[in-house]
Amino acid sequence: MDEQQLEEQGVSIHAGFPNAAVGSHAKTLNLTKLLVKHPAATYLMQLDNNAWARYGLFEGDLVVVDRAIMPKPRDLSIWTDGDEFVISVRKDIPEQSPIWGVVSSVIHQFRK
Repeated sequence: MDEQQLEEQGVSIHAGFPNAAVGSHAKTLNLTKLLVKHPAATYLMQLDNNAWARYGLFEGDLVVVDRAIMPKPRDLSIWTDGDEFVISVRKDIPEQSPIWGVVSSVIHQFRK
């Protein structure tokens, strides 16, 4: 098959380094669509310590918190302890403590 026949069948030929200007058929990346399932109930919070480093959450990271999600036992959840927000695994939160939301994503910046 020649190049034109391949293109008619939906096969594209790639050789060498791709040219960004030519790849206009690629979808655009929309972070809101990827990270926010419930816009009216989604908030961003910035972490002020490394207490959750074992979960991949570090000081300065932004956590995406969805208040419309029902937390599962292993979800990282935001709850209030007096006038402070606290992150804990759902199953470890005291029974009477109100759960404010569920951490659905984290945004980690390598350079600021």
